[in-house]
Amino acid sequence: MRVFRPTSADEFLRQSESLRAREPFRTNLMGSVATSVATGNATYLEYFWWVVEDDSGEVTGIAMRTAPHGLVLSPMPPEAALELAREVAILDDTLPDVAGPPEVVASFLDEYKRTNSEGSLRDSRLEGRQLLYALGELISVKVSGSMVNAVPQDFEFVLNWYEEFARDAQLHMPNPAGSVQSALGRNSLRFWVVDGERVSMAGFAPLVETPSGTVGRIGPVYTPAQYRRKGYAGGLTAALSQELLDLGAKVMLYTDAANPTSNGVYQRIGFEQIDQNEKIEFLATNV
Repeated sequence: MRVFRPTSADEFLRQSESLRAREPFRTNLMGSVATSVATGNATYLEYFWWVVEDDSGEVTGIAMRTAPHGLVLSPMPPEAALELAREVAILDDTLPDVAGPPEVVASFLDEYKRTNSEGSLRDSRLEGRQLLYALGELISVKVSGSMVNAVPQDFEFVLNWYEEFARDAQLHMPNPAGSVQSALGRNSLRFWVVDGERVSMAGFAPLVETPSGTVGRIGPVYTPAQYRRKGYAGGLTAALSQELLDLGAKVMLYTDAANPTSNGVYQRIGFEQIDQNEKIEFLATNV
């Protein structure tokens, strides 16, 4: 087993290609972020790209951290998670959190704590769980309104909704203005409009190309409280899913495991749960 760090997003995309082809949905987040960095559409404070190979040279796991965000883990065997944890303890001991499949996160944390590095001595807690959905057969939704593109002039309006979304979902969003600017620049935000009024919003990440096909990940999806329970989020998500399907992409999204309403919305339009992730947050250093 061997762990190494690609020196760029381009190199990470090349070296991780075989695993991303085998796991196009479960590695999509890393693929879309790396694609954004490689194309110059996103920048972060610091980059940690990780690739784990077995003794035959096959890639068995990948991970990334784009500071100030935490570490994201792909599916990988336990021995790969152990090797990765030992390297992270040496080279990235200040990671704020770690997220990925529960069994991979557990193996990583067990070995990370055994290193007795300064960072590994911190207390930790479960921050939340997300469910991973992939679209099966899209089910049409009948709801009043239509989908329209957000444009750069909508910046302040969208920023306000991004901030409301982060508060509602209890998400840490270090640079919402930058996220909005990037999404508008990529023409990847859509509104659901009823009688000229914007009532819901959805976006999608950069499309990720793999040898097994293109994947489009929808998110965020946000409807202000006064417009909820009218079917708008479902109508918008279905319309955006069709747009991505028309581009030849498979469609996926993440949703909060603790939010049965949003889970129900996605299931009713044809999304099927294929996995779950959990995020473990590190707390202040123990005294």
